[in-house]
Amino acid sequence: MRKSILVLALLSLLTGCSNNKSTALLLPDDIIEEVNFEDIACDVQVFSLKSSCLMKGIEMLYGIDDLIFGISEDHRTIYWIKGDSVISVLEKYGRGHGEYTYINDFTYYPQDSILYVHTIDDRLMRFQGLNGKYIGECSEFSGSTGMHAIDSRTLLANGSYDGEDGLIHKGLFLIDAETGELGKMVCPMDNAQSLFNNDETRNYQSGDSIWFIVPGPGDDDNVVYMFLNDSARAMLSFRYDEKWRIPESVLLRELPVSYRNDINFIIQKLQPMVDYRMKESFCNGGYDLIYSKDRMMFWSSARMHPTILNVIKDKKDVSRHLVTLPGFEGYVYPTFMFEDYYVTTFNTPFGIDIADEEQLTPLGKQIKKEIDGSDGNPVLLLYHIAQ
Repeated sequence: MRKSILVLALLSLLTGCSNNKSTALLLPDDIIEEVNFEDIACDVQVFSLKSSCLMKGIEMLYGIDDLIFGISEDHRTIYWIKGDSVISVLEKYGRGHGEYTYINDFTYYPQDSILYVHTIDDRLMRFQGLNGKYIGECSEFSGSTGMHAIDSRTLLANGSYDGEDGLIHKGLFLIDAETGELGKMVCPMDNAQSLFNNDETRNYQSGDSIWFIVPGPGDDDNVVYMFLNDSARAMLSFRYDEKWRIPESVLLRELPVSYRNDINFIIQKLQPMVDYRMKESFCNGGYDLIYSKDRMMFWSSARMHPTILNVIKDKKDVSRHLVTLPGFEGYVYPTFMFEDYYVTTFNTPFGIDIADEEQLTPLGKQIKKEIDGSDGNPVLLLYHIAQ
């Protein structure tokens, strides 16, 4: 099995996931402009979520197909949401058959109504239908996070394996959801890239294609990929200004298999990267990418700096925006995507708050009205970015 995986990894390196630095597009800081939300957004919708039972605090929400899923702050409950209402709740907390103690990540396959749940102890559990019927699990799931259901049995997810060369090999894999085994490596990543790879279910699906961004720490390029027919094609590479790039001196590119039991290695080799991530500002990759015609949009943020909307037209024309909404704290940014809408939340840990009611516009007053009548449930602001 290991030999076959190594062959697949080498083939992937040579073909579907190459990095072309000569075409990297620079995202300069000197073009960033503030823009009012109501000047850049269209098709705006505002509503609070309705539920027949009291919802626990919602840490994150994700849109998959025509459904929205919410994860509770304690990572024990998943809410199924359609329209503005909770239609079902999955809560299987415990240590018995078909139960879990903590949800790391999940994905959903709408054609068969299967919810895949990755647990803290590396099980991949499968539940079906609105009643959350437990239909099985694999106890040795080789993936980790960033899961996306390709079909009823195949997931695209971050994964790793121990190579015969003594190194841990990481990347995006096609993984058998019933056995947990790694299949084809879609896109290899070194350890530094994998540390910054999107670890949430937030890839963008357009028809049969899935779009994602692989981050480029150090002097590497960030690369936008389109996954289609079991392979990934590089669509665009881009770079942030030099001040946002992580110094190569603190990056650990390769991880030996032995590091798991080597405390000295962990302290000496991993600590510089940990310290840098905690103390310095940097920008890698991007999140909530949406592709539309000849336009790509995604968001980027650096530690202790506001989140920026990046719009790239025809793979060459770049505009960057800080989005304001009068009366609200800081800048507007999406909490998640739903279909091709961006969604900003209120009444959630990662939402934005009202700062000055006197500055609220009619839209701001509408949002406040929904917040006041929400019984503590999340309030959603859905919008497109105007052409």
